[in-house]
Amino acid sequence: MLKELHEFFPLLDNAVVWGIILVAFFCYCLLIRFCFIESRNERWFESTQYWHQGIRQMLAALPLLGLLGTITGLTSTFSRMSVDGGLALQELITGGIADALFTTQLGLVLVVPGLLLVGLLNHQRREWMIRNEHEILN
Repeated sequence: MLKELHEFFPLLDNAVVWGIILVAFFCYCLLIRFCFIESRNERWFESTQYWHQGIRQMLAALPLLGLLGTITGLTSTFSRMSVDGGLALQELITGGIADALFTTQLGLVLVVPGLLLVGLLNHQRREWMIRNEHEILN
């Protein structure tokens, strides 16, 4: 089964791709939990306050991880070019560059929905604080 999966997704053997996927998955799990699952109370607010900065930093790391994947992919491509001595050079270059650029694309694609969810979470936190202050004053 892994062999068939590897045929459809050849980049799954790239450690940077897995890093991007795992960081994004962790952030999305937290954001979905905070935005849609948990009820808004004091514990929720404290949890969001605790995780807020970390989530933002992990999301900011996604495009940088993508760039790291591009750099390592291009380095690998140029290393193979020097070792192979130009045999099937066109296939090697185009395949290697496509693989390298995939990580940047993945990092950018996964950061955008995360940033939108952080915006929603910020809105929900502001609403909760205003509502909580209003209840205290009354």
